[in-house]
Amino acid sequence: MEKMMAHRVSTNMNSTTHGVGPTRLALALLCVWSLPGLAQQGAEKPEDTKLREVVVTATRVQAHANDVAGTVTAVTRKQIEQHQSRNLAETLADEPDVSVPSDPRRFGGSHVNIRGIEENRILMLTDGVRAADFRSPGTTNYDANNRDIPFVEFFKQVEVLRGPASSLYGSDAIGGVLGFLTLDPADLLKGRDFATGGSLGYHGVDRSKRVTAYVANGSERFQSMLMVGHAKGEETDNQGSREAQGVQRTTPNPLDYEQSNILGKLQFTPNREHRIKLTLEHKESESSVDAQRVGNGTSLSRITTNTGVDSLQRDRVVLDYDFMPEASWFDRFSTKLYTQTQKTDNQNYQLRTNTSSSCSATTAGTTNCSVNQRFAYEQTQTGLNLQQEKAFTLAGLPQQAIWGADLLRIETEENKHTTWTNLATGATSTVLVGDSYPRADYPRGHTDQLGLFAQDEITLGKFKLTPGLRYDSFKLEPESDPLYKRTDGRSAVSKEGSHLSPKLAALYGMTPDWNLYAQYLEGFRGPNYEEVNRYFYNSSQRYAVIGNPDLKPEISRSFEIGSKYAGKNWGSQFALYENRYSNFIEYTLLPSGSAEGVTGYSTYKYQNLSRVVIRGGDWRGYWQALPALRLSAGLAIAHGYDQSSGKPLNSVEPKRGSLSAAWTPSERWGAEWRLRAATGKDHIDTSSTNYYRTSGYGVNDLAAWWQVQPKVRINLALNNVFDKTYYLWSDVRRSGLTATDPAPEFYTQPGRNLALTVKFDY
Repeated sequence: MEKMMAHRVSTNMNSTTHGVGPTRLALALLCVWSLPGLAQQGAEKPEDTKLREVVVTATRVQAHANDVAGTVTAVTRKQIEQHQSRNLAETLADEPDVSVPSDPRRFGGSHVNIRGIEENRILMLTDGVRAADFRSPGTTNYDANNRDIPFVEFFKQVEVLRGPASSLYGSDAIGGVLGFLTLDPADLLKGRDFATGGSLGYHGVDRSKRVTAYVANGSERFQSMLMVGHAKGEETDNQGSREAQGVQRTTPNPLDYEQSNILGKLQFTPNREHRIKLTLEHKESESSVDAQRVGNGTSLSRITTNTGVDSLQRDRVVLDYDFMPEASWFDRFSTKLYTQTQKTDNQNYQLRTNTSSSCSATTAGTTNCSVNQRFAYEQTQTGLNLQQEKAFTLAGLPQQAIWGADLLRIETEENKHTTWTNLATGATSTVLVGDSYPRADYPRGHTDQLGLFAQDEITLGKFKLTPGLRYDSFKLEPESDPLYKRTDGRSAVSKEGSHLSPKLAALYGMTPDWNLYAQYLEGFRGPNYEEVNRYFYNSSQRYAVIGNPDLKPEISRSFEIGSKYAGKNWGSQFALYENRYSNFIEYTLLPSGSAEGVTGYSTYKYQNLSRVVIRGGDWRGYWQALPALRLSAGLAIAHGYDQSSGKPLNSVEPKRGSLSAAWTPSERWGAEWRLRAATGKDHIDTSSTNYYRTSGYGVNDLAAWWQVQPKVRINLALNNVFDKTYYLWSDVRRSGLTATDPAPEFYTQPGRNLALTVKFDY
């Protein structure tokens, strides 16, 4: 590790720093508002009212989940706390049609799969602000960018909307939307003028300690809060036992991580018509890894040492304004102005032994060399959302309309630096196996997006008809970047386009608690900056990857029918769907000698090829069997294939289900048993990779909670009670684990583990 740190290379991008930035300074100042006596005091406390659970992501306005035509579910703050969730994967573990693919070698999980669609085709929103683009790492597993989110302890609710949602959200919502709603001051105050508290937690699965603290202050006009979180831990455990170097290793790669997160909000309500809210967030993380196992099989056999330090910093500033006039041609006008910057800075050090004279990771020889690598990525989003709402009656029909506009600019920059040293001669070079550094796979540039949307909910007796339409335009514009170099002499290009995304949903109320629904949705995703302008070549192995300025947007069309019942003692939700996707963007090998390719190279090019169909169904239900006993269950079944080839779609999960029983005899204590199960993955496309075939499994978890006193609560969880050894198909697929791997146990899930959290609320 010291060698790697000593050989850090410079870059023309600002590296991730941990000094006092403007967002952190503003958050510190916000603490002043959260101290008692400094904000306005003395106003009457608002009445304690029990808020009915609602969802926002499905319709962009508050609505009961049972009254939404479509499948939307929510994970509440209470569930996150009781299940002792540390991250996104654990938060969504009981959603059978959602997975979080992970690569345990280094970066873990950072994107979501909903009904077989994943990565940048799923829109992830934190309080309405889009997450940064996901970038999958290369073969040496260091040039990755994760889709970062706040600490799960900061969430009041996580909402999952299935299927295309472009009629409301535009590009990137082609497969669904994941909405993270963070806590507001009112959620902490609970009718009080002042509140403070926090939590102390330990998770045996990665030997981590997690600490959170908050302070909130409120009056009739002013409310404020400040939340801080810190986590420190090690690698996530598995069921392996062999501590070997290389592909024979089955125990996890040693890793240490540390994360800090700060969230502040200040809300001003001068009167009943106006409300202003300022949100400030800063998050930073750093992990150090000794990647004793890098690749699978013998693909990177010359790498005998691989260590890395990966840093991430994210800053978010949001200003919300709501205008709710007493009498006007609209009921509510909302605007959101925001900016978010995420910086990734990954350092990588390798020792390559008995390799070629050019220091190859795969070719044998007599040379020993050290390699220092760096990947820097920065993405800034600046956006403005405008939305109006109006309830009215036209021709005797009650209607609820929303319309608005979204404007967004995304600025992206990435580059790589490499220096290697011949350990015998001491000679250094910035040309590694034929590639010259520093370099950028695509030039820095920006993407501008404009969206105009409208939706109307029309009530016709027991029917509710909801038509919607959105117009989107996008333009990709490259900028001058000296690190972007092409051997073919071509320049980066601009790209623009537009699309209309319609929606039509119908809901019929059989009874006040039972609804039937059907909907048709369309979605689209414009090609991103990398797919249009990427240019990567390997002179040693004579292959290249090139972008495509002629790419068309990816299109989705979805049909869904379902039934929802939400009664006092039991409920059920059932859906059948068919999602069709066309113009999927993939990079494929061009025919030998193609005029589009790089002369003398095997060339891969981004192209619109696949026509994918995914069909499936899912069911969820609950039963209040006794006043103290609640049973819940869920099941998801899906099948997907590529129409052009007839091959199965590997991104579709096997059949998965969940079952739980919660026993709550009093408000002071309770317990819950949970079962998560899946069948083996049967239909696999092995044309490019002979994947390891996962077997079915059933994993049991136990959780208990005890309200020691009104201000102190203990949450305890024992996960994988019977120490089951099992694999997740999503991890096998993302990691490229093959059926012939000599040590597949490296990719097993954690065994039995304990988590304990003590929560304080004063």
